[in-house]
Amino acid sequence: MRPEKPHPQNSFFKNFERVISFSDGVFSIAITLMVLSLTVPVIATGNITTELPMSLIGEWSTFFSYIISFLVIGNWWIVHHRFFQHINQADRTLLWLNLIFLLFITLIPFMTALMIEYPGTFVAVAFFALAQAIAGIILVALWYHATKGRRLSDPDLSDITVRYYMVRGILGSVVYLISIGIAVFNAYLAQLSWLFIGILFWWLGREFYRSRLTVIDQSQ
Repeated sequence: MRPEKPHPQNSFFKNFERVISFSDGVFSIAITLMVLSLTVPVIATGNITTELPMSLIGEWSTFFSYIISFLVIGNWWIVHHRFFQHINQADRTLLWLNLIFLLFITLIPFMTALMIEYPGTFVAVAFFALAQAIAGIILVALWYHATKGRRLSDPDLSDITVRYYMVRGILGSVVYLISIGIAVFNAYLAQLSWLFIGILFWWLGREFYRSRLTVIDQSQ
């Protein structure tokens, strides 16, 4: 439940809903702009029925990068949403950390276009992965700032929940950094490794809820 009176240092930022609305707007625009990276194949002459399917198949790397990027930005939105379910106030530090994180979100359409224009290249994939790793670190810093002493979060937020989201964020950034090394040998494999983050988060979530149930059982 949201406290009735904000902490004095946060009283300037009373309309907290604007932070969430602005963030959701940035995500919506960024994920929409990504589709501009896709272009319709142009068949000059010949049999369109035959050549159009072959042209679409030839664009497999384009669709591959687009789908991966779509899942990445979708995952960031889910993580951001979950964080702000527990955060109910804002100060200047949180606002700036959130803005810097959103900066990296707005770069995703550009970085996606870069991977589409130069498919299978180390530089394009490494640039994307490094940006996501930094975004993850910034989001962890935001979470740490908000939950330390429960200054901006729910006062009854448990320590295990705080640690769980910290570990999630750090491991996600680690996967992105490891993928840079993978990209040296195979850029497409590096992009696929980003999907491992979803599997990792699913496993961590399962272990988290198991440990949480154990704590509840022991307290009864």
